[in-house]
Amino acid sequence: MKRELPLVSAVVPAWNAARHLQACLASVLAQRGPFTLEVIVVDDGSQDNSAEIARGHADVRCIRQANAGPSAARNRGIEAAQGEYLAFLDADDLWPAGKLTAQLEVLQRAPEAALVFGDCRQFDAQGVRARTEFEANGLGAAAWGRGCIVPQAYARLLDNNFITTGSVVARRAALERAGGFAEDLRLVEDLDLWLRLARQAPLAWCGRECLQRRRHDANISADGEALGLAFLDVLRRHAAGWQPGEAQALGVDARRLEAREWLHLAQLAHRRGDSSTAWRRLGRSVAVRPWSATPWRAAQAALGMLGGAAGRK
Repeated sequence: MKRELPLVSAVVPAWNAARHLQACLASVLAQRGPFTLEVIVVDDGSQDNSAEIARGHADVRCIRQANAGPSAARNRGIEAAQGEYLAFLDADDLWPAGKLTAQLEVLQRAPEAALVFGDCRQFDAQGVRARTEFEANGLGAAAWGRGCIVPQAYARLLDNNFITTGSVVARRAALERAGGFAEDLRLVEDLDLWLRLARQAPLAWCGRECLQRRRHDANISADGEALGLAFLDVLRRHAAGWQPGEAQALGVDARRLEAREWLHLAQLAHRRGDSSTAWRRLGRSVAVRPWSATPWRAAQAALGMLGGAAGRK
């Protein structure tokens, strides 16, 4: 009996995405391999012709909803999807050829994995970045070994979110157990879900370039301050669910992470000339974890702020 090909559902949330949606969908529809593909665009209350562009493709299903954010749009796509695998792509990004085939092969080798993510290369109007995210940040085999499973994924993700949403292919069953994306989060909602998945099952990685991420002025993730505050919210949410001693078992130092983030937010405030906010956040960093326990580079950064403040008196 011939085995049916696996069905992969590509979910593309779109909000006022007409400028880039055509290229995005072309990169999805060009995927070829031993699978069946369905493509779902969730128009998140766009005021442009994003829905018309999506409906111009016979192989694309378009769902419209009132604007509710990327988490709600992705969840709506998950609910509508029929595939046993879910793949995500933002409407301004692209998939390189062969990416789904490569990632499905990893999931076949690692049936215990909740998802597989891959490498990402960023590009903008001036061209592509010379190095991928794995190359620039020492990820891949150098960080996780030669196997396809990320060791201590939960703690590593809290330390640095190395998973780009558009590079993910996840098992439907795992997403349903985790509850999907948190719809009250508009930033760092991806990290929140990866953490919940990592508590349940291993996470796998693929060394192939699996996403081409477009950088432009409208990127929602460009606001470092909002991202930092959202990360602290996610950290608090997860810490509230840890049992006594569980953080140590997971390899997580929550105080170090919180202190580091408050210091980073203090630096951002200092750079924009908001000294009162910078001092207040620096104080929160020190209160969470005294300087003597912070990395030396963090202490140097704090002293640099003090020197800068003193010079303006």
